[in-house]
Amino acid sequence: MDIVLVHGTTQSPSGWLRLVRELELIGHRCVVVDLGADDAHSSSSEFAAAVADQAVVRDPMVVAHSGSGLLLGAICSALDARCQVFLAAIVPDGVHSLTEELRQHAAEMFDPGWIGVDPVADHDAARRFLFHDCDDETTEWAMTTLRSFHPAAVYDEVVPVDTTRPTAVVVPVEDRTIRPEWMRRTAQQRLGVTAVEIGGGHFPHVAAPALVTAALDEFASG
Repeated sequence: MDIVLVHGTTQSPSGWLRLVRELELIGHRCVVVDLGADDAHSSSSEFAAAVADQAVVRDPMVVAHSGSGLLLGAICSALDARCQVFLAAIVPDGVHSLTEELRQHAAEMFDPGWIGVDPVADHDAARRFLFHDCDDETTEWAMTTLRSFHPAAVYDEVVPVDTTRPTAVVVPVEDRTIRPEWMRRTAQQRLGVTAVEIGGGHFPHVAAPALVTAALDEFASG
């Protein structure tokens, strides 16, 4: 299967490297896209168009990590995706913007210690919140993949949520940023699916790419 990998808000596309190796070993074709370092003005549809320009694919699976879950519905529409995966990602409700949700429910969505942290500038925080489940060698490599992506206009947008195509929500149970219990609940309430739980923290594709590969491959086969 063609698999399109969409990075989140604190990592560059290079962060997918270990997962790409695992997926390609079992025959999948991966396309890693770059949303840019810091585009505060683009809408979700504009980001989706940028992804479509980069990804020449047919009936792909689209995997979005972390904050890029907000873009997943628009990207899947632009690519006519076969299926979609939220990987340790925000699931929008299609009614409220992220900004609105945060005003009311920030403590339900995120670990309070994570709110306001910039792991690109604060590497101790990156190790504590993002890479706590990595060995030393992996952590040092992962630190080189950190990059800010701040789609401010998207945060204020009521973004589409797509419930028409097969969907998986992969929840790492040791996530220290987005609360696992919030991801489980929103998977059921907003998408009508039961979350797939795996071990590890917020970057399972870095710390445990074999676990993510198994989950994606099983979903693709189903």
